[in-house]
Amino acid sequence: MIQSIERHDIVNAAALAGALLLCGILLLRWVDYLGEAVGGGLWQADKAESAEDVLNDIDVASVYINGSRPPNEVGVRVANGSEGRNGLAGRGTERLSSFGYGTLTPENKVGDPTDDSYVYYTEGFVLDARQVAAVLEIPETNVVELGTEEIGVTVDGADVIVVLGNNAAI
Repeated sequence: MIQSIERHDIVNAAALAGALLLCGILLLRWVDYLGEAVGGGLWQADKAESAEDVLNDIDVASVYINGSRPPNEVGVRVANGSEGRNGLAGRGTERLSSFGYGTLTPENKVGDPTDDSYVYYTEGFVLDARQVAAVLEIPETNVVELGTEEIGVTVDGADVIVVLGNNAAI
């Protein structure tokens, strides 16, 4: 048999719900306080770090482990293939240099600008090209073997060629 719900039962349930809500809020504030005390904070945990902060935390050794040779044995040329983003190739070259890559003189891509960024590799340098793409936040789907087509960049001496487009993250 169903018992009737009395008014004091509803009041007690509402009071219990309010008390639980208050405890939850206090618990979240306490956790946030502890997080800030150790340099984070509950609400900051939801924020993504900038790409540059993440990349600065990557150990150069991990780049070597995941590539087929040490970064200083990979000749990389970076070209600016964007429209109006001056200094893009220089910034890409600096980032790769900070990871120990043997960088060649940056240049501007000859021809039409490109929206997407690409990493081209010569034979045998696919793993290294993938690592370069990871460092520069270029999707692995845009890592392409260098064929005979003209890409508008000087290849001489380069094992990996990067063309940074309008969507480049740096």
